[in-house]
Amino acid sequence: MITELYTMHRAELLKYCCMICGNVNDAEDLLQETFMKALSDLDLLEELGEKERRAWLYKVARNLFYDACRRRAVEKNNRIQAEEETDGGFSEAETAMILSALPPELSQLFILRYFEGYTSKELAEVYGLSPSGVRAALSRARKLLREKLK
Repeated sequence: MITELYTMHRAELLKYCCMICGNVNDAEDLLQETFMKALSDLDLLEELGEKERRAWLYKVARNLFYDACRRRAVEKNNRIQAEEETDGGFSEAETAMILSALPPELSQLFILRYFEGYTSKELAEVYGLSPSGVRAALSRARKLLREKLK
């Protein structure tokens, strides 16, 4: 049954997929997804007449296309938000400008601790300090940032 459907509707459905996708590669992927869905819903398709099967294929292709568009929009929105904002709600440019107020060694320490997730103990090993020395330096950095932000 699926071979028959594929043979009868592949070329016509590929044209439709090209029209809605705008390029051949995405259209071929959509066509493949459509027939994979048909394969999983074979019982339903066997109950339908020839015209209903054709309509079902077009409807599935359209719905899969819409789902992919929605998924891409959500991913793009999430990616933009992640790129533009840090945990404090500042953009990357604003964060860089704020951190430039710190001396370079404190700025680097601050970035490693609060943005990269290193612990005070790990930073102590890297910088040759004690963990309490790292915490004291970070405290100075936070104090300087508070003063600059006022």
